[in-house]
Amino acid sequence: MKTIDRILESTAEGVDFYLLLGDFLDEFYHACKAKKQQMINEAPFGKALQNRQEYLSFAAATAHKLANDYGLTVPEWVFEKQYYATEKPFFGCGSKGNLRLLFMYKSPAEFKHRNLFVDENVLTRV
Repeated sequence: MKTIDRILESTAEGVDFYLLLGDFLDEFYHACKAKKQQMINEAPFGKALQNRQEYLSFAAATAHKLANDYGLTVPEWVFEKQYYATEKPFFGCGSKGNLRLLFMYKSPAEFKHRNLFVDENVLTRV
């Protein structure tokens, strides 16, 4: 079973974070409610990713949003200080100019709350 914790473990080993996130989301969306909860419950350690704080923050925002969207219990770990972005905002897609403004407006609250600005459909899969 894919979990938020395993995404960060594999990222620390050199696997692409966003590829792993996509695989996680594919499994999450097809899982039953109980399995969905299990997939987000365990706090990722992420110590090896301290130089990539946005991954820790993104993982927490993802778990937080998925819990809210699917009526799950929001795991307590998502509110721990280590899962918040640094003071410098992170903008998805390497955005510049007006796209940054759009992301600041459209970004889901669970991401904005962590100083992460992304598209409103950031967790959508097709």
